[in-house]
Amino acid sequence: MKTRVYVLLFCITLLSVRTVSFGQDKPLEKPNAEVKEKAKETKEDIYEEFEEFIKVIKELQDKYVDEINVNTILTNAYRGMLSGLDPYSQYFSSEELEDLKIETEGEFEGLGIEVIIREGLLTVITPIIDSPAFKAGILVGDRIIKIDGEFTENMSVRDAIKKLRGKLGTTITLTVVHEGDTVPFDITMERATIHVKSIRGARIVDDDYKIGYLAVTNFQENTTKDMDVAVQDLLKKGMKSLVLDLRFNPGGLLNIAVDMADKFLERGLIVSTKGRDTTQNYTYRARKQGTYPKFPLVVLVNNGSASASEIVAGAIKDHKRGLLLGIKTFGKGSVQSLIPVWDGKTALKLTTARYYTPSGVCIHEKGIEPHIKVPLSFAETKALHEHLSMIDRDTKTNDVREGESKEKEAVPQGSSVRKEKSSYIDVQLERAIDILKGIEVYAKGSNTP
Repeated sequence: MKTRVYVLLFCITLLSVRTVSFGQDKPLEKPNAEVKEKAKETKEDIYEEFEEFIKVIKELQDKYVDEINVNTILTNAYRGMLSGLDPYSQYFSSEELEDLKIETEGEFEGLGIEVIIREGLLTVITPIIDSPAFKAGILVGDRIIKIDGEFTENMSVRDAIKKLRGKLGTTITLTVVHEGDTVPFDITMERATIHVKSIRGARIVDDDYKIGYLAVTNFQENTTKDMDVAVQDLLKKGMKSLVLDLRFNPGGLLNIAVDMADKFLERGLIVSTKGRDTTQNYTYRARKQGTYPKFPLVVLVNNGSASASEIVAGAIKDHKRGLLLGIKTFGKGSVQSLIPVWDGKTALKLTTARYYTPSGVCIHEKGIEPHIKVPLSFAETKALHEHLSMIDRDTKTNDVREGESKEKEAVPQGSSVRKEKSSYIDVQLERAIDILKGIEVYAKGSNTP
C-alpha cells in the first residue's frame, strides 16, 4: 500500500511541474500512425522508468542504514535531476526560495559572491562590488577548492551557497586558486550585510569635455529608475558624453536589462529569446519614447560582465550606438525561468531558453568581444577591485569638496579637509575618456567651415 501511495504522489508531483512549467500541451495538427506509435513507445518507456524509480525509493526506505523520509529522497532526486542539466538550473526548497526573493530585493547577508559549477569546480562568476569577497581579493574566475577546510568537489551550488552564508559577523576561510594559477591559498573574511546598490559612482570625470561616468553593478527592480535619476543629474551638470561601466556586473533581471538598453536605442531589436518550447520565444524591441539624447557612449566590460550585462552590451554593439572597451565578457547567454511547484512553496529555476543579440548571435559560453581591447595584468585587476570599492566614497568626498570651494573664504588657510587624490589610474576608464575626447574634437573639426 505504501508503494502505491508513493507512486501516486510522485506522478502527481511530475504532472504539476509539467502543467506549471509549460502552461499548455499543443497537439500535432495531423498526427499520423507513425507519430502515434512513437508516442506510445515513449509513454511505455517513461512508465518503466517510473517503476524503476519507485523501486529505488522503496529500497532506500527499507534498507538504508538510517531511517530516511520520502520527502528527503524526492528533494535530493529533484536536485540531482537539475544539477545534471547545466550550472544554472536548480531546485529551490521553500526556505531557499525565500532567500532568493530577499536577494533580488538587493539586501542579504553573506560574502557577496556569484558562483557556478564549471568543469566540476566551484567557480566565481564575479564578486559583488564592495562586498566582503570583493574587498578580500576574490577575483572573477577564482576556483574555490575548500570552504572552511571542506573540499568543494561534488558539492552543489546550493550547498556551497549555504556554507558561504552564515551569521552576520562570523568568519569564513576559502581556499582558492586564481584563474591561470595552480597554487591554492587561503582567504579569510567576515560575513556582512550585502547592500546591492546597482548604480554607483555617477559623476563628471572630465570637466573640460563634460564626460560623465556611472557604474551599473546589478540589474534589480529599481535599476533603470535609479540610472534615470543619475543620467538626468549628469545632463543637468552639462554632460556631453558618457562612460557606462558594466565591469563585474553578473546580471540580474532580463526585463530590466531590456529597459536599460531601450534608454540608449530609439528603435530596433534589443534581444530575442528562443527555447525548445515556443512559449519561450520572445522578441524585445526599443521604443523612441524615453530614449536619452544621442550622446557619445563607451561601455566598459570585462570577464565579470555576464547575462543581463551582455544583453545591454550586445544591443549597443550591434546597433553601433556606442563602443565596447575592455576584455571579452563572461558568456552567459541562457535564460532561467522560476517555475513554482507544490502550490508555490518550492520552485524550479530552469534554463528554458537562450538569448540572441540583435545580429542573431548566441553568445553562450562565447562572450562578447569589445571593439577596443584593454587587458589588465593580475596586479592591475586587484588594484581595480580596491579602487572600485572606494568609488562611492570618493564621489561623496568630491561633493563635499564642491561645497567647500563655494565657502572657501570661510575656511582658515591650512585647515582644508581635502585628501590627496588616489594614485591609482583606471587604465580602461582613462582610455574610454581619451576616446570620448577624440570624438568631441573630431566633431568640432568636422563642423568647422
